[in-house]
Amino acid sequence: MGEKKSKKSLIVIIAVIAVVVIAAGAVAGVLILKENMAHKRAAEAMGRFVHASETAQALADEYRQSFLNKGYSAAPDGKVFEVDGYGFALLDGELKQVSPERIAEIRAANPEIKNIIFLIPDGAGFGSYDSANAYKHKYSQTAVDGIVDGIADTPDSRQATKITTNRIEGKTVTGLYLDEYMIATANTAMMHAGGHSATDSAAAGTALLCGKKTVYTMTGVTPDFSPVANILEAARLDGKTTGFVTTKCLVDATPSAGTIHSLRRPDQDSCAYQTAASRQILNSRIDVELCYGSDGGYVKSSLKYSDKAVINDDRAANHGYTVVTDLASLRAAADGGAKKLFSRFQINFQEMIDNGADLTKTNYNMTTAAWNTDYQGQHILYDVDAREGDLTLMDLALAALKVLDENINDPDGFCLVIEGGAIDNAAEGRNVKESVAEYLAFDEVFGYCVNWAMKRGDTIVVACPDHDSGGFYNPETHAKAPEKPNKAGKALTDVDSLVTALHDGTLPDNTIVGGAVLGHSPQNVPVWLYAPDPVRAKIISLLGLPADTETGKVRTGLFCDGTVFDEKYVINNSDIAHAVLEAAGVTKLDTATAKLFVPVYDANDAAKYDYGTYDEETGVFTFKNGVKATKFSPVYTDAEGKEHTLDCGLPIFLTNPVAYKYEDDSGRKTAKKGQATAVFYVPLEIFEAAGN
Repeated sequence: MGEKKSKKSLIVIIAVIAVVVIAAGAVAGVLILKENMAHKRAAEAMGRFVHASETAQALADEYRQSFLNKGYSAAPDGKVFEVDGYGFALLDGELKQVSPERIAEIRAANPEIKNIIFLIPDGAGFGSYDSANAYKHKYSQTAVDGIVDGIADTPDSRQATKITTNRIEGKTVTGLYLDEYMIATANTAMMHAGGHSATDSAAAGTALLCGKKTVYTMTGVTPDFSPVANILEAARLDGKTTGFVTTKCLVDATPSAGTIHSLRRPDQDSCAYQTAASRQILNSRIDVELCYGSDGGYVKSSLKYSDKAVINDDRAANHGYTVVTDLASLRAAADGGAKKLFSRFQINFQEMIDNGADLTKTNYNMTTAAWNTDYQGQHILYDVDAREGDLTLMDLALAALKVLDENINDPDGFCLVIEGGAIDNAAEGRNVKESVAEYLAFDEVFGYCVNWAMKRGDTIVVACPDHDSGGFYNPETHAKAPEKPNKAGKALTDVDSLVTALHDGTLPDNTIVGGAVLGHSPQNVPVWLYAPDPVRAKIISLLGLPADTETGKVRTGLFCDGTVFDEKYVINNSDIAHAVLEAAGVTKLDTATAKLFVPVYDANDAAKYDYGTYDEETGVFTFKNGVKATKFSPVYTDAEGKEHTLDCGLPIFLTNPVAYKYEDDSGRKTAKKGQATAVFYVPLEIFEAAGN
């Protein structure tokens, strides 16, 4: 009995042990399985991290290389790469893993710029600026719901653009919006070393948009007669969409600096010049081209301007543009989703002749049906003359932004140039009513662009006149020491009387304020900038300005005669484009020039280049391997006869039958003539396709 009991107990013990062993094995198995799964998950996580790291490194290398291709020595810090849930950033020149919280900090400190808006108030120096500022300061005090009375053409009729105090959200201003954003003054001299004679708009526009000082009459060309890239071309190379808006015509001096390359601006009145210019303009692949004048060129004015339409709407349409002819069609096209816009706004001269106008005269004002102080056909109606349904600079700017930002919506962003061109026309003759109204209208466009940019955080807005016009004096100073009158008109004696008469519409026709010159003056002009704070700081640093720059430090005094400049805040006008492009990470202008203009043929020196032959009749250059490039055409043929279209750039034949030597720094031609220029240039893409 006891023996059986012992055996039974032993069996139980063995069973228990077995269960324990089995359970332990199971537990161990589970633990091993869990450990294996943990190892597997860890291995997978490590694999994802390695893959993310390798992907981020490849993206970083590509990013770095893109900046080398743009002409920079290194890519800037602050670029973030997020891959498979991991974050990486370029910091101190190296790719480092960063936390989500750190990513937000890095992005805030290094905002990525997509868009550039460059505004040019033509001829808008300190004299007309202070006149406009004085007007707004006085009448903003009586604003109703943020709307200020604009300049009155007559006691019952005011300028077309609404003048506001609250266009920039969260701010109320009493003066010009521009005033808060002044960072410097720009030297407008044509040549770096001296050359203090007044510039023309061709040279000044080239300095602003191409970043190169040049000489009289040249647009997009340097003093040694070589073409140089402009900011729209540099942006286009980076894949950005582009636009040019002006209240004048596209072959006028300032627009030409951003759309064509030419040695002979004085030839702009001729059909031959305008035809050549139009081919460059239409083939430049600029997405929005809104201007005034006969199909982009000048309209007829007596015997001075051609009445031939050189850029007709059929040709623009054939290049893929939606052609607009008035405010209604402009708005319809923009609201309807058009992705390419070209304008054909102009005076209907036949209608004027039918109504009895005498077009053997000049200076016809189509609104007042009277001969005015400048030829109205050179630009859209002065804002003070415009009425409901007439075009304004604001209308043009709104349409351009709509097309570029919403209709096209390119992920690379856009570059847009906006010129308020008619300030110059008015200020050159010291026509104070028109110049002040144009300045106020331009200021509203600037305010709109800044407000638009503030909402986004990815846009630079920069503005600078090409030069001063009129050199307006303080009326009180002028009254004490009147100049000898050199044009008919009544001089004003104090600022308050001036702005009151402007407001009441009681300013007599041809009223003038005293000034340094009828025409352009060499005085420095203001520079204004809005950008996200880190980008603003970078641009200011690149321009060599003190970090504390602001309006009150840039200058003291008022008007042309009273302004004193602080030299610490003076820059060259040719420095602005370089700084803005670098802050935005856009291809350097010198690099863009090298990519767009390779010389392959010199008509004056056949032995200079040996790449092929040029046919002057057809404008075709044939390389030795059979590649063909046609003047002003974006389409070229490869060695097998297949056609290719350039994304940016055109072959151009840059000619000047009377090239001059410039032996001083004034920028004016000397009596000594140099060799005539006749050189054919092709973009690097064609040059390389030809096996070079």
